[in-house]
Amino acid sequence: MLRITAGEHRGRKLKVPKVAATRPLAERAREGVFNHISGIINGATVWDVYAGSGILGLESLSRGAAQVVAVEYNRSAIAQIKENASLINYSDRMRALQIDAYSAPSLAKTEAAPDVVFFDPPYADFSGGGLKRIKVWQLFLDLSVVMKDGGCAIVHTPKGLLLDNELGKLPGIERRDYGSSSLYWWHKPSAATD
Repeated sequence: MLRITAGEHRGRKLKVPKVAATRPLAERAREGVFNHISGIINGATVWDVYAGSGILGLESLSRGAAQVVAVEYNRSAIAQIKENASLINYSDRMRALQIDAYSAPSLAKTEAAPDVVFFDPPYADFSGGGLKRIKVWQLFLDLSVVMKDGGCAIVHTPKGLLLDNELGKLPGIERRDYGSSSLYWWHKPSAATD
């Protein structure tokens, strides 16, 4: 069971999908993330890419987000996300899409651009290195491009895994460690006003 840590449904327990690859973010790390984005989550559009359990999107809604687009390829995980959203009356604000994560940037053609992007790919996509790592990091960069100015993109990786050449592509990216994992967040600069 997962627990929503704050907002309208604080303390509410939700089911976790029975999917081996699902690795929900620990409560302490989730609280750190939401403390960091507290100034932009209310009324936000959130994209949860590699949504897994959907807890980040559901917690976003509990904390005041206007809508969530959850992207997950696993059918069982999508069904559980939809069930949990229905359980707490968020079905109208949670759009759970069973699609490949690499098609997520093209959602910008049909969905509202995100204020917040959660990106939690399988650890093996990062730790394995090679082409897979290059592709997954490029996907995060592509999602950062479609995000609204002033928005925040957050990526979850094994602890300290990203390299300087990767981090250099997003000036100002910050890192926080939680146990054996790291969270990196990057704020897209607001457009200059004339």
